[in-house]
Amino acid sequence: MSVLLVMLLFAVVQVAAVFYVRSVASAAAADGARYAANAGVPAQAGAERAAALLGQALSPAMARRLPCAGGLVAEPGSGLVTAEVRCRGTISSVFLPIGALVTVEVSGRSLKDDP
Repeated sequence: MSVLLVMLLFAVVQVAAVFYVRSVASAAAADGARYAANAGVPAQAGAERAAALLGQALSPAMARRLPCAGGLVAEPGSGLVTAEVRCRGTISSVFLPIGALVTVEVSGRSLKDDP
């Protein structure tokens, strides 16, 4: 019975860790997109900002495992240009068998300002 409770506790901690990393990565991508949307700022600068924020909030090693890419995307319906930052990578599981990886993929968009 106690083994089952310990395994349940580990599972809850693992799910909480994954949601925490995903939440931080999502906030970093959104902030990077808002930064890249400013007039005169290149789109790739948003990805660099998101990676820096990930490094501060989690760790530099985690930021390397969740690389971010930025670019400009035209919305198909309106033709408006948005700055987009996508972060995608894998994080290792804390309690699952060795080698088990969890994929995290987040993105953020913001309307690009005209210069």
